Amino acid sequence: MGLLTEIQNDAISDAVAVNSLLRKVMLLAHKLDSGLLEDWVKHELNGYPNDIEVPSYRKIPLNFKASLSNGFYMHKSTPIAQYLVKKATGQDDIDTFNCRQAIGTIDYKDATTDVLALNMDNLALVLRGKVIDKSWDVLHFWAEMPAAKVNGISDAVRNKVLEFTIALQKRYPNADDVEWIKQQESGAATVSQVFNTTITNGNAGVIGSANASTVNITVNNGNLQDLRTQLTQHGVSDEDMKQLEAALNDEPEIKDGKFGPKVAGWVGNMIGKAGAGVWNVGLGAAGSLLEKALLGYYGFPS
Repeated sequence: MGLLTEIQNDAISDAVAVNSLLRKVMLLAHKLDSGLLEDWVKHELNGYPNDIEVPSYRKIPLNFKASLSNGFYMHKSTPIAQYLVKKATGQDDIDTFNCRQAIGTIDYKDATTDVLALNMDNLALVLRGKVIDKSWDVLHFWAEMPAAKVNGISDAVRNKVLEFTIALQKRYPNADDVEWIKQQESGAATVSQVFNTTITNGNAGVIGSANASTVNITVNNGNLQDLRTQLTQHGVSDEDMKQLEAALNDEPEIKDGKFGPKVAGWVGNMIGKAGAGVWNVGLGAAGSLLEKALLGYYGFPS
């Protein structure tokens, strides 16, 4: 039984902890040399840093409530409309909780209530006079979310893993032979495409930001195959690679510490695609990714 089949069996088994499942996926990512898949697994196992956008299945809708008093009467659990809180705070996403916890710490199945509360007393004064009449004091303000939604993240990850492996198997019937996939001409690009359609559904933020990209790029000096492998596995299309290869052929060296006009133009075009959502890489990560890859190709440390 191959690694892909093992992962599929673990994904459908409730007896296998999701952490154990992801460790096997980490091994698969290593064998496929897929930085995209490896980064996703690391974030799920260790938690998502603040500069990384969480996947859609980790975005939990919030409902707001407040305890109010006017000195004579008290309302202990008054619902507050999301729209009013957004308007008062100026934060359009304040009604969404981005769950960044490591997946191994997400387990509220033994909670005494099916609702989890998020303390938001720091906004109590903001609400008074905007959302709540000035004659009422906001004693306590909080957000609530269903515990089932948070627990559901683990099931979502299992489903994503299963979808990814099934889709990969459909593309490559011999997918259990991981080394065979790597030998295919478009293997890296296919793995990246399957990842983007099954794991992130085009969510560009998974890769990273300009300041702290988690993308690992290794390209040896002058090795065009290294460059192609690294970029295609991060979603660069075959057509874009052909254009880059033509530019590199015309501009084989860096002069005065700068890329040539054709290579620089290609980089600018790719960053534009990232910004427009055509290339499934975060805008901040796109520049870092391309710079590391091209500097490696040109023989400069990144």
